[in-house]
Amino acid sequence: MLHRALETFRELNLPRSVVIGGFSADHLSLPEQSTLVMNPDYMNNNILHSLAYAKDHMKSEETVLISYSDIIFRKSMVEKFLADECSDISIVVDQEWAIRYRGRTLHPLAQAEAARFSDQGYLLQTGKDLLTENHDLLCWGEFIGMMKMTPKGRDQFWGVFDDVNSKLAMDDPFQGATAWRLAYVTDLLQEMVDRGIQIHCSLIQGGWLEIDTTEDYELSARFDFSETGDSRPISPKPRLCNGGN
Repeated sequence: MLHRALETFRELNLPRSVVIGGFSADHLSLPEQSTLVMNPDYMNNNILHSLAYAKDHMKSEETVLISYSDIIFRKSMVEKFLADECSDISIVVDQEWAIRYRGRTLHPLAQAEAARFSDQGYLLQTGKDLLTENHDLLCWGEFIGMMKMTPKGRDQFWGVFDDVNSKLAMDDPFQGATAWRLAYVTDLLQEMVDRGIQIHCSLIQGGWLEIDTTEDYELSARFDFSETGDSRPISPKPRLCNGGN
């Protein structure tokens, strides 16, 4: 999965990549354009604090693309996301989440990183334990674990991170996390939204998969990576809506 993602990024002319490693990272064999950064405290922290170990590598870059390593996706999806330059911070949100969770018994819908967005496509609410089968697909999606930031966006993201980090002890609760050290990226995104920072949702209809379980792995064997594959769009031009379920 990791090598497929890195190769896709290389084909899209992203000059270099940084991989954040934890458990068994010494077994990784990375391409020349990739730098390995270790998270030595991976047993005690979570995605957000792991990402912080790559913070310094982002400083001199223009647009930075961030991606989870447990997802597979079509090249065209990333290409379209990179071409979307409407905001300093953007996240990829899948409106086809309901289809993906049909029959997915080992990873319940409650564990999806949900994203509710406004009529203008800006993030309103995000986190786990939010999505249910009754939610409107045209107002709610699943954050797939891919985001991008301009230099201004990075200043906003890490500025809020540093502010929270200076005020909370590692075991203090934060947003949806029981402890600051266990926070997800979505917890910080929600904090930013609460502070009035705009985060754009780049909407997609399928074209990716998350692999968390053996069930997901078996499903991935049938994933269509071709750019002409059926992504089963919800509508020819997805409508946005504001408010409730």
